[in-house]
Order: sequence, then C-alpha cells, then structure tokens
Amino acid sequence: MIQITSQQRTLQLDVTATSPIVLCAADENYVKPLAVTLYSAASNLADGHQLQVVLLDGGISESSWAALRETLVGLPISVQVIRPDLDQVSDLMTSHHISHAAYLRLLASKLLPEYVERVVYLDSDLLVLDDVTKLWQMELGDAYCAAAIDIACPFVDAREHFAVAEDAIADFGSVPYVAAISPIANWRELGIDGSAAYFNSGVMVLNLERWRQDDISRKLFECLRENREHVWCWDQYALNVVFSGKWIPLEPKWNQGMHVHEYPGPEQCPIDAEQFSKMCNNPSIVHYTTEYKPWQHRVHHPQRDLFYEHLDQTAFAGWRPEDPGFRFGDWWTFNIVQLIRRGVVNYRRWFSFRKRAVR
Repeated sequence: MIQITSQQRTLQLDVTATSPIVLCAADENYVKPLAVTLYSAASNLADGHQLQVVLLDGGISESSWAALRETLVGLPISVQVIRPDLDQVSDLMTSHHISHAAYLRLLASKLLPEYVERVVYLDSDLLVLDDVTKLWQMELGDAYCAAAIDIACPFVDAREHFAVAEDAIADFGSVPYVAAISPIANWRELGIDGSAAYFNSGVMVLNLERWRQDDISRKLFECLRENREHVWCWDQYALNVVFSGKWIPLEPKWNQGMHVHEYPGPEQCPIDAEQFSKMCNNPSIVHYTTEYKPWQHRVHHPQRDLFYEHLDQTAFAGWRPEDPGFRFGDWWTFNIVQLIRRGVVNYRRWFSFRKRAVR
C-alpha cells in the first residue's frame, strides 16, 4: 500500500517491536535504486514482521509511483508519502549526484508524529541484505543517532587521529587509502575532537525524542548555513558536527561503502580486521556510495551484478542503462580522477614510510 499525504497528523504508524519504521527520501533520479532499496528491505524481514516506510518525495513522477506500487505488491511493506516544501532546503549546497532531497532527512523530527520516538533512516541507493528490525530494536540511550563509520573518511581528521593513536606507526598503513583526510576542515574552530570517528549518514537509527528535546533540526540547518564555506558531504557535515560525541557506532557491515574495496587488506583498513571481513564479505547493507553508480553505463562496482539481480525482481525488470557512446569529456574526467587518486595514494604511502623511518 502506498498512501500519499502532506500532513504529519494523517500518518498512521505502529511503534511495536516487529514493525520497524523506516524513513527514506528520494526524487525522480533515484526511483530505480529506491525500488531496489525497498524491495530488498521488505524481502529480508523476519517472518511476521512488517516494514513501515515514510517516504519524503523530492519530486517523483506518477509513472514512477505506478512502478513502485507494482514492485511492492505482496510484500510485507506499507509506504506513506510526505511531500515536504523543498524551499526549506533550496539554499543549501548541491553537487555531483546530490540534490536537495538529501537534506530532507534533517527534518525527520518535525515531519514524523511526536509519538514516533525513533526511526531507521535509509538512503535510496542501498541493497538491504539483513533484517532492519535489528536496527529498529537497538538501544540508543541518550545518543542522537546510531551510525556506521564512513569507511572512505573514517575520522574527523585522520592526521589528528593518527597523531594521538597508541600505536600510530601501525595506523600509518591506512593513511594512503582514505578518501578524505579531514572531512570537517574547521573542526578546531568548532571545538570538536579531531581524532574522533566520522560516520556516514546513509544508514542511521535516529533518536527523535532527543532531537525534539534539543531542537536538533534547527541546529543542523544553522550549522550548514553558518559554515557554508566548510561544508563537505552535504548533510553529513552537519550531522557529524552537531552529533560530535553524541552518537553510537553500528557495526560497519550495516553500511558497506564502495571505498572499502580501496583498501588492499585488513592491515591497511582503519577498522578491526574481523569487522573489515564482515563488511567486505558479508554486509548487511550495501551502500552504492560516490557519484559512480552501478546503474550508470560502464561503471564497474563489485556489487553491480547483485544490484541488477534485485532490480530484475522489481517493476523495472530488464532495464539497463543505454550506451551513450563515447564522450571525450566523460572519458577525460574519469581517467583524470583515477590518475589523481593513484597519485594521492602513492604520495601518502611515501609520506607514511618517511614517518615510520623517523619514529
């Protein structure tokens, strides 16, 4: 069932332990991966469980809604739709594959009824391979959220983390492979811990009760607007700043980002070896991060085939991206990005070896 509404008072949600409430946000560009996200999440629920989805519609066409309805028929899932006013976020930065719909999650405590004290937030570019009820039932205590470390940029400032680590020499092995050394560039000015872990906002368990008590939505938007020149990774910047020291970790397997495949092995990865193995080989959720998505033509992803296996179970069965033909600009951009990445890795490896030699 898909029910479209514009008023939070009309939402009818069950807060029982076996009926996880999931919040998603999407626009027309993400309808196909959204179908995979919802289909896979509903298909992997334990027997007797029911998935309740509140979908924030950032601009989805009627034909796409028809395909989503067809996809979800017979599954243990209901979808209630809210169409928020996008003017609330229209002044915020967008780039690459990110639209203003990415910021709608920051309105969660205001859009959901007050009797909903928690919600599982899922991005619309996920492949869910485990029962999200496990997330719904976890204890949050006083934390604002639970989330998994961002495997691409695992620390607020990696240099600060490695500088204070008990075994900094061993940690140098992961330095060359992180995507961003300092995702919160102005952490000192903000007075937050640079050595702390940094989380990915694509999979979160949100403590809406605490959000409402501390007026978190307002603080998140204030953070984005007051620090415009420092914002990197959109909503994720504000969440990591405002929630600094006030979030709890999920096992990394709950958010397998693409970047995990950039680490040669567990010795070079900044997480525990056992957790690294689970994240690589037995993820609970595959997150198709970065602007290079498996539903784009010629994009290689280790889980590309798995994505299409699930897409073929939806109303979009058989769909594949059209070959746009050779475009010099696309070829040039892709290869320059790869060249820069290899150069950065090699430079950091050299720098790390110098550090080891000095120590």
